[in-house]
Amino acid sequence: MNKIYIFVSALFLFCISCAKTEPKKKIQSALETNDSISIWSDESYKVDSKRKLELQYKAYQFAIDSPTDSLKSIHLSNLSYNQRFISDSSLYRQVNNEAILANQKIKDTATIGAAYWDLAYFMENRIAYDSAFYYYSEALNLYNQINYKEEVGRLYLIMASIQMKIKDYIGSEANTIKAIEYFKTLENNSHHLYRSYNLLGIVLTDLKEYEKSLAYYKEALFYLEKIPDSYIDEVTVINNIGVTYRNDKQYDKAIENFEKVLSTNNILSEKPSLYGLALSNLATSKLYKRDTSNVRNLFNQAIKIKKKENDLGSIAASYYNYAELEAFAHDTTAAIHKAKEAERLAIEGESNERLLKTWQFLAILDKENASGYFKNFIKLNDSLQNEDRKQQNKFARIRFETDEFIAENIVLESEKETLSKQKQIWIGIAIGFFLLGLSIYIIINQRAKNQKLRFDQQQQANNQEIFNLMLTQKQKVDEVKRLEQKRISEELHDGVLGKMLGARMILTGLNKRATDEAIQEKSKALSSLQEIENEIRSISHELSHSAYQKINNFTDSVETLLANKKIKTIFHFNEDENWDSFDSDIKINAYRIIQETFQNAIKHSKCSYFEVSFYRNDDNFNVIMSDNGIGYNVNKGKKGIGLRNITSRINKLKGNFHIDSTEGKGTTITLNIPIKINKK
Repeated sequence: MNKIYIFVSALFLFCISCAKTEPKKKIQSALETNDSISIWSDESYKVDSKRKLELQYKAYQFAIDSPTDSLKSIHLSNLSYNQRFISDSSLYRQVNNEAILANQKIKDTATIGAAYWDLAYFMENRIAYDSAFYYYSEALNLYNQINYKEEVGRLYLIMASIQMKIKDYIGSEANTIKAIEYFKTLENNSHHLYRSYNLLGIVLTDLKEYEKSLAYYKEALFYLEKIPDSYIDEVTVINNIGVTYRNDKQYDKAIENFEKVLSTNNILSEKPSLYGLALSNLATSKLYKRDTSNVRNLFNQAIKIKKKENDLGSIAASYYNYAELEAFAHDTTAAIHKAKEAERLAIEGESNERLLKTWQFLAILDKENASGYFKNFIKLNDSLQNEDRKQQNKFARIRFETDEFIAENIVLESEKETLSKQKQIWIGIAIGFFLLGLSIYIIINQRAKNQKLRFDQQQQANNQEIFNLMLTQKQKVDEVKRLEQKRISEELHDGVLGKMLGARMILTGLNKRATDEAIQEKSKALSSLQEIENEIRSISHELSHSAYQKINNFTDSVETLLANKKIKTIFHFNEDENWDSFDSDIKINAYRIIQETFQNAIKHSKCSYFEVSFYRNDDNFNVIMSDNGIGYNVNKGKKGIGLRNITSRINKLKGNFHIDSTEGKGTTITLNIPIKINKK
């Protein structure tokens, strides 16, 4: 009962805020203020109908003659949107069709959807609900393709409101729930969700599921709390809650909600239609409760406000309820008079539902004309039922086709997603095999490198041991040679020389004989012995000097190392210095460091000469190695195995080293090693 009260408040908001809000923001919301079409549009509101039509055709021709497809689509789309300007129905259909074709040419799916949205709104305003529903569904399909979730949700909600108007409550509920599902995936969705739950509350009230209806209204109020300055919407929902309580015959709760609406500040000045509606609802609630105090005054106030708003359907409803009040007061004449006024207004306002109720009521009140009212009722009711049935069938077919289209899209998306997942799996498997192969290669390669490194380290250790053995062997040979030289020297000096000295002394004694011949022979013999003595002494001294002259084995080893024909080598050392007296660890590690540096210079520095210098400074042994190669940046260079080996060896000797290198100017390495002298 009295569904029109809900429609006037709730659906008015839907038509204003839902159907025609911002579909063009996706394409280009409006033309510039100095654009010709905008100028003609502004002028059209100030001229007569003939001039207005001329301006409309002028704007249409201007859009058609646009120099580019893109500009043409923009002009036509904005004309399609501006239905206040394009008031001629046939021209508007032409404009809208051209807008769709122009955007199809440039493949702008969003703008094609907006053009269908415009056409659906155009049809809805002309009460062609089946056509409106069809074009809304076309827009829905397009927005679904490009995943515009907010637009899809809004279209579901608009389609649900149209279904409610033709009493397709099940379809309306289903589409509203779909709208909610989309809105809940968006941010800043409170306003959309409020409207959705409010519509569900209205639908469930019509289905007489009052508890569910009240639950949905509470959800609507919950989302309204998140929206600033929404008190008008809030009192609208409260009014709808009152209607639900009234239809459920909970009249006290209904009266409480209607009084809450009427007591809201500024509601009369801000929303007079809602105030008049709440007055009528309060009056009928009190009437159905059989409390007629002040009810007549409430009806009079409501009718007065509604007449100012020129809401014929709502005024007819108030007169109908007023007739109920008169009938309850047993004033049949007054009741018939009010019902007749309700009949007139319902016919004038094309409010068929209200007209049916009024004819039913008049058949009861006016016994004489009851048969005529019943005939009118049956004829109109059958006509409306047939029309509703046709529209519901059309809507069911459109909804089925829309759902089928969406289902096909879902299947395609699912197949696409499955193929994508399979592709990802195969890519993952391929990457896995690649990584496995790469890992095996790295492991094998690393093992080979480690094995080679261990082999090189073992070879280096073996070489060092061989070098130590060579040095030790050489030292032993030298020691034997020195001892042998000393022994021979001693034998010559102490044996042969002593004997020769004795013989000389004997001959000297014989020399005392005074014969000339003896003297002459003795003199010759003494001269020969003296010559032998001098020669033996000379040999003895040479052998003795050789025994104590140290042989340069360490320096010989270095000279042998540097004997490279590829590059020029220079070796400086003080020959008077006893280099072999150093501890064997110093000689071995110094030799290995020189060897490592020399090999690196040949391999990497591209040098033409390599120089080594030995010098002793107090208790330190200093080695300087330099080349004229390409050099390198010491700060940026990585520490290779060679450098680590040098560091390890110099640390063993408790010494230090310094590298001085500049790119393009060669490299110099200086070793500073504390001396340990072997004392044998």
